[in-house]
Amino acid sequence: MTCNHLHYHNEFSYFFNSDRCASCGGKCCRGQQGYIWLSMKELEKMAQARNTSPEAFAREYVRQVKGKMSLKERIINNEHFCCFLDPVDHCCTVYPYRPEQCRTFPFWEQYKEESKELFQLCPGVSLL
Repeated sequence: MTCNHLHYHNEFSYFFNSDRCASCGGKCCRGQQGYIWLSMKELEKMAQARNTSPEAFAREYVRQVKGKMSLKERIINNEHFCCFLDPVDHCCTVYPYRPEQCRTFPFWEQYKEESKELFQLCPGVSLL
């Protein structure tokens, strides 16, 4: 559910203010190594947005992990960055086409019961 730029879901004990994204430096898209899973449909949409073929897109931006597809990362000063996070303005360069995993953040199952780590990561998250 959304109210202006406040987002919340009944199953979670917090809300998310997306206005805070502009000033946080892309904390959810950088830090430690991780995986941004994507489906073939998401890959195709992102490739189309980049005006390239799915095959060329996959070669450039996708890695295989445990039989699944994940976006590649860049390492800058020992910090991992999503390959689509602009390192200067800290904005997602494929925002309208980002994978569902990114679209649903911060409302992930792993944070439903234990949100302490999330509150340290994301300045847009607050208790209800």
